[in-house]
Amino acid sequence: MSTAPQLPFNARVEPDPDTKNRLINNMNERFSKPRPEVHVSDLVYCPCQSVFRKLFPKPNSERELSYFSAGRGHHDLLEGLHGAEREVKREFEGIQAHYDLLERVIPTEIKTTRSFKRGIKSHWIRQLAYYCAIEKTATGKLIILYLFSQRATKKNPNPSPDMIETYNIEFPDIEAVRRDFLERRDAFVKALDAKNPALAPNVRSDPEDSWLCRNCQYRTECDALEAPTQ
Repeated sequence: MSTAPQLPFNARVEPDPDTKNRLINNMNERFSKPRPEVHVSDLVYCPCQSVFRKLFPKPNSERELSYFSAGRGHHDLLEGLHGAEREVKREFEGIQAHYDLLERVIPTEIKTTRSFKRGIKSHWIRQLAYYCAIEKTATGKLIILYLFSQRATKKNPNPSPDMIETYNIEFPDIEAVRRDFLERRDAFVKALDAKNPALAPNVRSDPEDSWLCRNCQYRTECDALEAPTQ
């Protein structure tokens, strides 16, 4: 049985739901407001989920809001320390792009992750590749901030001490990147126009990104799309 902590003074501690509700409401106002434009991020993670969000918007959960707030704080700090141009906006083929940093013509993407695993995720590469295609450059930069240190396990007895990783990434065939961008854009717009998220790519069977389905607000609706008709 857990016991209450021994406080240094005669303090009466009570929940303050009014402050929490005000914070949640303000966070929802900032992070949950639907964006009318289509952004690169809509094409990168799970386009099916992004279509659902535009057609049937829902407020973010408290869990998601806490992640967004923490991630925004880490991004702001790293952007300020880097020294390159921050929060650069572009429009390309009807899609909005928002780079974390732009160093001359080289876009830099910052990623924070709570994962204990080390390594570059494929959707990070896709997002950076799209930014490079928009800037007409073959080179991009990636900064990864790990929020948790790696633990020693039987499979990994020598965990990495690195908490920040930085990479230069080359895309020799930038035209192939551009074609991929346009294909995903067209599929997304088609799904949006038809008001049918099933027409957009999803990550359900993706071995790396299917974890996004676990806490997706639209999982029930998406499962219904996949269910066989009787």
